[in-house]
Amino acid sequence: MENSNFNIEPVQNTEIIPQPKRKNRAKTVIWIIVAIIVIAGATGFAYLYGGYKMRQDYYNSGDSTSYPADSVFVDGWASPEDFATWKGATFTIPQYNDIPIAFQRAIVKIFMDNNYFSKDNNDLYFFTKIKDRAYRVIAYGDFTGQGEKEMAFLLEKSDYASSAIYIIPQKGNILYWKELSGELPTIKSFKKGALIFMDKMELTPAPSDGIIKQTKNSKYVLIYNRQTKTFDQYYQYTNEDIKSANEETDEGEEEADEPDSATVAEL
Repeated sequence: MENSNFNIEPVQNTEIIPQPKRKNRAKTVIWIIVAIIVIAGATGFAYLYGGYKMRQDYYNSGDSTSYPADSVFVDGWASPEDFATWKGATFTIPQYNDIPIAFQRAIVKIFMDNNYFSKDNNDLYFFTKIKDRAYRVIAYGDFTGQGEKEMAFLLEKSDYASSAIYIIPQKGNILYWKELSGELPTIKSFKKGALIFMDKMELTPAPSDGIIKQTKNSKYVLIYNRQTKTFDQYYQYTNEDIKSANEETDEGEEEADEPDSATVAEL
């Protein structure tokens, strides 16, 4: 037999490689957009909330009292910003912390309007820094009879020998001001009906709340005059004044009772 030459090609085993699954590109893009929106929203909220907290801390300045002027404009008050800036320079000792916020803001505005913070001001006034005296330079009452709380306070002058007295309502408009040259008095309030001396040396019930202004040598009261719309000042007699006046009256009566010497001689 003849050997037949067959060209037999080897059989090749073709390996089938699995193709990776295609990702859903549209779904991926959507998730990326959602993630960006969430991150942006969280960042914006954190920014706005942080700013809100900073404003709250700034306006409160450690004080939990709300400020009506933030929502209602009051001409006699310092703004929250000015109040936060100048409060410490106005009320230099803790004894003044009990002053209601409305009056504090009014006083800060008075200091600002009169340039009391400037060392170049020759008429510089300030609250006393003596702790024992601080409580005796402030008084409260319904001095004008309007049914509202009002405040009287004393400021010392830079010469340390003179002072000034202010009377203000809670809205800060000045009701009364007077310079007290060469005086460093103390003040306190009294209620309507308290017995005081007014036009004569007789005690009479006070027509309204008032202020006692006292020094080592004298005592006066300030009473609101509804006709003149200002405060009148009345000297308060001491026991020695009354005793001396009574003695002078008795001596005058005795002299009037004695007969004239010329008439006696004629008799």
